[in-house]
Amino acid sequence: MKKKNPISAFLSSREGALAVFVVICFVVLCLTTNLVGSMFVYLRDLSYLLVGGLALMMVILLGEIDISSGTVLGLIGFCSFTLVQRNVPLIICILVGILVGMLNSLVVGFITVRFRVPSMIVSLAMVKLHIGLFSLLPNAGYVSNIDPAITAVGTMRIGPFPAMLFISFILLAFFCWLMKYTPYGRKVYAVGGSAESAVLAGINSDKIKIKTYLVSGALLGVTAVMYWLPKTQVQPSSCMGMEMYFLPIAVVGGVSIMGGSGRPIGILVASFLIALLQRASYLLDLGTQWMYLSYGVIVLVAVYSMFAEIPFLKKHGKTEKGGGGNA
Repeated sequence: MKKKNPISAFLSSREGALAVFVVICFVVLCLTTNLVGSMFVYLRDLSYLLVGGLALMMVILLGEIDISSGTVLGLIGFCSFTLVQRNVPLIICILVGILVGMLNSLVVGFITVRFRVPSMIVSLAMVKLHIGLFSLLPNAGYVSNIDPAITAVGTMRIGPFPAMLFISFILLAFFCWLMKYTPYGRKVYAVGGSAESAVLAGINSDKIKIKTYLVSGALLGVTAVMYWLPKTQVQPSSCMGMEMYFLPIAVVGGVSIMGGSGRPIGILVASFLIALLQRASYLLDLGTQWMYLSYGVIVLVAVYSMFAEIPFLKKHGKTEKGGGGNA
């Protein structure tokens, strides 16, 4: 049997169709706005959106959800940059941020797994906990006058590109490898596809879920650092609702909301789209209401395409179930 051309296979996939749509939107915005002039900011936003999308992908692959992925960025920002203000080395501050993200996800994962409480309920409770905690923090968690030398790290360039973009691409490549070629990756797909079948196959589904929540938390820690580093101040409450960036990326990127199916490459394409919509709302002066409206529409379309009889998408989707296909 003749092997299908990789380019043709990609273009006929869900991710390929989305990529074509993103390219069209990109060209239109370049012709109608100053997107080229603000390309550095666009790519910098893409960096943290990509990592945040990967974090949500890991949880959703299990058939779970983490709504606290937005507000926890504010908590991480406060913890990390309070240490920055006290002249703690930046690398230690970054590691603290990652540990805070992992701790938050560990709490969500442990309660979900140990007490069989739906992850949506647990993570929603964590959101309320974060919001209440923000008002109890010194200065409501507000950290100002961050050293310009620290901010310069967040705006560092490698050629014309943000340095953070390369970090996000390295993480993407790692997760493409992790999810396709390692036993852990296959176990995540198996648990998300059917936890009962995974147990019968000898997989400790609870252990895999805890590990995956920890991985997701570490990614959220990196996301928070990427988000706050270029800024001169940290205001935790401004992160409320940011989960509405990451959830659409995961769903639009092809991660099944039922779990067990999805690829990191889809997260990349969806991140380009969400970052594009975010930038377009600013360049066209449309306001956040139109941005969130567009997010809602594309999520509905993405969910519909998962279950509707769309021939070439549905056929390709079957080959991806359980993590098959190229990462």
